[in-house]
Amino acid sequence: MELSHQAWVRVIFALIGLFGVAFAVSGVFISLPVPAAGGTCGPGTSSEAPISALFDPVSIGAGPEPGTDQPAERQNWMEFVHDCQTSADSRGLASLAILAVSLVVAIGGPMVVLRRKKRGPGPIALPAAPVARPASPVPDWRL
Repeated sequence: MELSHQAWVRVIFALIGLFGVAFAVSGVFISLPVPAAGGTCGPGTSSEAPISALFDPVSIGAGPEPGTDQPAERQNWMEFVHDCQTSADSRGLASLAILAVSLVVAIGGPMVVLRRKKRGPGPIALPAAPVARPASPVPDWRL
């Protein structure tokens, strides 16, 4: 059974869309990078997935928040949590954008390509012929 041209176009755009969706989903499940302050963005010895940090920000393994009597340690702790949460937020937003673009490509791509193919180039416009003016029945004596 052979696929028509329209079916091939739809299959190709669906595969491109599925690749983008898989890329976006994997982006929220791969662990976060190590923050600049050191340590890991997770409750254990490795960083957690961005989806965990997005839905449960307390899960970032920074330990208990230092008291106000330790300003240097408190500043380091806040920078660490900020780095981890910023990484999780940016990864989540990037994955959401990739997911949206993938869905638009998978659904809208075939519509645009097949609509243009279906219409064709359109009618060819011919130049208008010059209009002949009828001779005036009354002679013009104003020469």
